[in-house]
Amino acid sequence: MLALGNRVNAVIVERNKLVARRIARVLGSSGWATQVVDEPAQVGDQLERADLICADAFDGDYIAEQLRARRGLRAMLWTAEPLRRSLRYMSEVPLDHVLARKDFESSPRTWEVAMTARRLFDGSVAPLDAYLEWGYRAAELPVRTTADRDVAVSTIQDFVLALAVPKRVAEMFGELGHELVMNAMYDAPVDARGAVKYALDRKADIVLLDHERPTVCIASDGTRLVLRVRDPFGRLERKHVVEGMVRGLASGGEMDQEHGGAGLGMMVCHNASAALFFDVVRGKSTEVTALFELDQNLRDLRTQAKSLHFWSD
Repeated sequence: MLALGNRVNAVIVERNKLVARRIARVLGSSGWATQVVDEPAQVGDQLERADLICADAFDGDYIAEQLRARRGLRAMLWTAEPLRRSLRYMSEVPLDHVLARKDFESSPRTWEVAMTARRLFDGSVAPLDAYLEWGYRAAELPVRTTADRDVAVSTIQDFVLALAVPKRVAEMFGELGHELVMNAMYDAPVDARGAVKYALDRKADIVLLDHERPTVCIASDGTRLVLRVRDPFGRLERKHVVEGMVRGLASGGEMDQEHGGAGLGMMVCHNASAALFFDVVRGKSTEVTALFELDQNLRDLRTQAKSLHFWSD
């Protein structure tokens, strides 16, 4: 239970008063004492007492300036624009949370704001249930061999097709599943000396040891589709995510074929999801959760606002 007597401060910069009020309520329910202003010029000395600053990416330059000036200050941005603009701030300052919103008159997803605020407040890690409505259906997929990987990808596609969505959505999530499982199987495992075991030949057939096996889960509540892949190594670095995404989006939203590598992998993740959550416990686990809104228009998926979160312990 939260100790509300030990509340910490969050400053919210948001010109839309209805949006600001909703975000303040959500942060307040997570334990934050919020102060709301319309624009950066009104913040004044309030940041001297704050642990968190929140704003639209429209004010990203101001947020980046505050993060450079105040060590330990954390930030949450929301945006109605494609992710590329916000990635510039993530690559320059310790900004780990960008939340999508439909347009400038809408707030970010309430559950996503709450999840982020709660963890920033007291470190609570959200279970799979937090991404879905009660009554969702989930399937865990065993992966140990290269053949298991192929079965898992096929199962993911069948799971999605059963939701009566366009075939392209199933294919897209199959590609996403293949990318995330390949990373967990080939790139993540290291030996006792820390040397990679399988990454040098990603086309080789492999059989993982019991302690190397990833966890794969696909789930849906009929409104959202969630894919989560977890490896037991915890080697993913923040720069791999941000720099890979920057390279992948370098050509304005299309895959940057010249750079390849992490850029192409991150673009598969970006193009198949509305929100990506990376959670790394150093040396213990890397968990990637990709979320897709089943009512989304596929034509707009690549260019609409998207969320990106990176957690690291």
